[in-house]
Amino acid sequence: MTDFQASSGIQGRQFAEQCDQLLVHYGYEIGSRLVLKDVGVEIDRVATAPSGRTIWFEYKGSVQGSRPGLLRTDTLKKAIANGALLAALPERHPYVVLTSHLPEVLSGAAMLGAAKSLGYFHDVICIYTPADTQRLRQL
Repeated sequence: MTDFQASSGIQGRQFAEQCDQLLVHYGYEIGSRLVLKDVGVEIDRVATAPSGRTIWFEYKGSVQGSRPGLLRTDTLKKAIANGALLAALPERHPYVVLTSHLPEVLSGAAMLGAAKSLGYFHDVICIYTPADTQRLRQL
C-alpha cells in the first residue's frame, strides 16, 4: 500500500468518526453499515433520528487533500449514482450525505443541484457548516 492510500484510509476513518460523533451529538442512535444488494449500494451508517425515523447516511469527506469531500467530481458522481439507485427502491429511508466540502461553482455545483432537484438526496450536509448541521434536527 502506498503512503497516499494509507493516508487516505486514515483520513476516511477520521472523517467517519467525526460524522458519527456529530450524529450522536444531535441525539441519533448510530447503527451499522448496510449493503443493499438489490441495487448495489453500501450505506455507510444506518441511524435512528431522535424522531424515531431511520436515516441512511453516506459519508464523503476528508480533512486534507486538494479536492476533499464532494469537490472531486468522481466522488460526487458516486454519491449521485447511489442516490439514483436508492430512488429506484420501492421502499427506502431518507438518504443524507454528510460531507466535508460542497461544490459551490462550475459543473460540481450544477450536478449537485440537478441531483437534489431529482430527489436523489433527502439532504446534503457539510459537517463544518453550522447552518447545515442544524438541519439534522429536522430529520
